[in-house]
Amino acid sequence: MASIGYLIARVFTSSAQLPIENAAVAVTRSTSEGTRQIATRLTDESGRTPRIGIPTPEAAGSLEPGTSAPYAQVDMTVEFPGYERVRIEGVQIFPGVITDQDVELLPLEELPEVYNMTELIRIPSQEL
Repeated sequence: MASIGYLIARVFTSSAQLPIENAAVAVTRSTSEGTRQIATRLTDESGRTPRIGIPTPEAAGSLEPGTSAPYAQVDMTVEFPGYERVRIEGVQIFPGVITDQDVELLPLEELPEVYNMTELIRIPSQEL
């Protein structure tokens, strides 16, 4: 039986980390059958999504060497009008743990050449 881990996205702009309200956060997981949508949420006035529950492997199943990773991996896409779209691949969700994922969006007027492009961030797997 799978456990549950949690994801909260915190979306902001600038070095001052000003929160972005109503940014769209889509969470997906790649499987052998393709990509599966897990959740879509909007950020609140503090730039945070509600807690998103994500099925994870049991922690006890990773206590032996050579077993599978003790976490689930999901991808996130964050969008807000007038800002660069960001996709983060490989966000690691551990059983019984809340993962806070910060996402900085850049205003498009500062980078007009990236209009309609997506910034891609890949998180490498942990060697546990």
